[in-house]
Amino acid sequence: MAKEMTEKKKTATKTENLVKREYTEDEKVRLAKYQELAKRKPVKFKAVEDDSGKLNIAIEYPDGQLCAVKMSEALGTTDPDLQNHLLGQVAETFRGIVSADGTDNKAAIVAINEAMAILNGVQPQDEIEGMLAIQMIGVHNMAMRTIGLAMIQGQRFESKQANVEQATKMLRTFISQMEVLKKYRTSSQIKMVVGSVCVNDGGQAIVGTVNQSAEKKT
Repeated sequence: MAKEMTEKKKTATKTENLVKREYTEDEKVRLAKYQELAKRKPVKFKAVEDDSGKLNIAIEYPDGQLCAVKMSEALGTTDPDLQNHLLGQVAETFRGIVSADGTDNKAAIVAINEAMAILNGVQPQDEIEGMLAIQMIGVHNMAMRTIGLAMIQGQRFESKQANVEQATKMLRTFISQMEVLKKYRTSSQIKMVVGSVCVNDGGQAIVGTVNQSAEKKT
């Protein structure tokens, strides 16, 4: 009997899945937004072994010009050398990438792909924003690392307090970086508006915005 009931439930579930669901207007908007964001996939990297057996880092799907566009959008520059430099810098801010034994390329690939996903969302507009975005990832990684250390059980109070203070500094720095990025982007969008150009006989041109009162002076 129990088995029969289970089979009926499975059949009912399959039938429900076949019925096309009608989404609400709000859900349709959210789905459309998600699908639009999903189209903007970041560039992915992979490990490539050379003839000597050494692992090198390469782009997973180098689709020509589109790949170049995506790299530029993620790092704020079209210069390949600067792109590589910034990716190398951001990779080093992830745990386990660099040690006394050198660089772990396998771990570096994971770190770079994670960083690219973040940068793909930030979409830096120029080299300044690109460098700032890289710094923000580093500060975030440091903050989360020290928060994790502060959560370790059984440590001395002084050690816990030191990690909490360090994490707090990093979090404050991150907030400051966000404000700087917002201010920089806003200021770059401000354009000079010429309200009028007045030239009197024998005089010089005066360029500027002129505020006129609603009432005319007599």
